[in-house]
Amino acid sequence: MFSNIDDALNTLMKRTRSEHPQLYKFSECMKALNNPQNSLNIIHVGGTNGKGSTTNFIRSILEQEGYKVGTFTSPHLIKHQDRFRINGTFISDEKLLELINRSYPYWDQYDITMFEIDVLLATWYFIDEQVDYAIYEVGMGGTYDATNIVTPLASVITNISLDHTGYLGDTVEKIAVEKAGIIKDSGIVVTGERKESVLDIFREKANRDIYEVREIDILGHVNRHLKMGYRGNVINLLSYASYQAKNAALAYEVCYQLNKNQLIKISKESILKGLSSTQWAGRFEIVSQQPLIILDGAHNEEGIHQLVMALQGLPRPIVSVFSALKDKDTDHMMQQLVSISDEVIVTEFKHPRAQSAALLSKDFECIIEKEYKKAVQLGQEKVGAGTLCITGSLYFISDVRPLFVKE
Repeated sequence: MFSNIDDALNTLMKRTRSEHPQLYKFSECMKALNNPQNSLNIIHVGGTNGKGSTTNFIRSILEQEGYKVGTFTSPHLIKHQDRFRINGTFISDEKLLELINRSYPYWDQYDITMFEIDVLLATWYFIDEQVDYAIYEVGMGGTYDATNIVTPLASVITNISLDHTGYLGDTVEKIAVEKAGIIKDSGIVVTGERKESVLDIFREKANRDIYEVREIDILGHVNRHLKMGYRGNVINLLSYASYQAKNAALAYEVCYQLNKNQLIKISKESILKGLSSTQWAGRFEIVSQQPLIILDGAHNEEGIHQLVMALQGLPRPIVSVFSALKDKDTDHMMQQLVSISDEVIVTEFKHPRAQSAALLSKDFECIIEKEYKKAVQLGQEKVGAGTLCITGSLYFISDVRPLFVKE
């Protein structure tokens, strides 16, 4: 047992497993605890990119309707506590410590990892606080992810692109099979994916109709906010990034279909108000207007592609500070950043899977500054009246964000 939260979290975060993700050990643990997750009304959100943003949009909509909403997301951006939220507020240190101590006897008995323990903690927390609905974001993949113990009201898959290929497969179709593992025999299935080969996999897995996002209209930008159209409605998002239109439309479709299928009562007014009031830290987050400084956790090739599209038209010069994990396709990520940036600075951060600046910069014309605080400072010196974009791994953004935002 632990007497303080720091010791508890330090011990918890060391519980990793190098083998291919499995679910049977954690399933046995939850079964021994009488499957507490089955007492919750759950929305399950998977996919390659946009999971966190989509989760946050859905949360905001449900809150507008007056519901008490729990969210479990990962990785954390500020501190471990932000993985567990109720109506957007982090779990307290005292409550998290209590839950960790409650779970501790099962750690070694079932050989469960940090992420599996986190899912258990989230489940107990939401039950203790009597939330109306809980939204679980998939960590990686789907079939063998620890969150896949749930039987949800809605299985949501944002999109499919190449990521974690060593675990999930080297084609989008193979990855789609893994991510389709969150589709259960009951509940609705909603996706923002458009590729027919992937949709066929989802349809076969679901063996019933799946709901797809309709046409989205990008209507422009007003005061660094995105204006979009969906299902005949004009929606003003707080974000500037055009890629958030897809996540907002998916959240709209999820809530629309939940209401239509009489699974959750949600009004159109709540959907529109929820979407227009949503903010999500670390996703095209503007932390300074003069100069324009943006933090964006574009942690894979598709994420960088969406970021590059969003950066077009912003004040020049564009200076990018970049760091990523070594299991990503960093060459293609760098190619895209170099194409949009007047200057790229590569750096490093402390994480066991972090890529070295030397390997990130290989074959590219860029600046190497291994110390990320100095890299950010250098970017600020070089940007003038342009745009400084700090991007890459969400773990990297987590380290950088306190330089600009004081919680």
